[in-house]
Amino acid sequence: MNWEETDAQFLEALLLATGGEGGATLQDVLLMADAIDGSVFTLQEVEQALEKLVAVGYISVQKNKLSLSAAFMEAYTATAVEENAEEQAQLLQLLQAKELTEPKKEETRATLKKYKLKNYYQQYTEQFGG
Repeated sequence: MNWEETDAQFLEALLLATGGEGGATLQDVLLMADAIDGSVFTLQEVEQALEKLVAVGYISVQKNKLSLSAAFMEAYTATAVEENAEEQAQLLQLLQAKELTEPKKEETRATLKKYKLKNYYQQYTEQFGG
């Protein structure tokens, strides 16, 4: 299991949607991704990104909001931001430093089921024609 570019895109959209603090709804994150570069995630891409990001402790799910963890913010601010470097490329580099393990991913799936990801994604596509 590897990190994908879509994981970094999703993380960037969440970072911008929250301004680095607080939480954002899935709809806010998906709208931000579309605003950044026209990205429209499939449900599978969203599920996979969330599974991985929650598994490594970079995102937490609270009620209907997605939040960046303190661990992510520390790693993100500690990353030397290169002049003119693309944000997504730097986020992908940051993600690739984190190892993904299958058992952690299984625990994460249970968390995401409670979150009702499919329902939120469906609401988004119905409202915005994703």
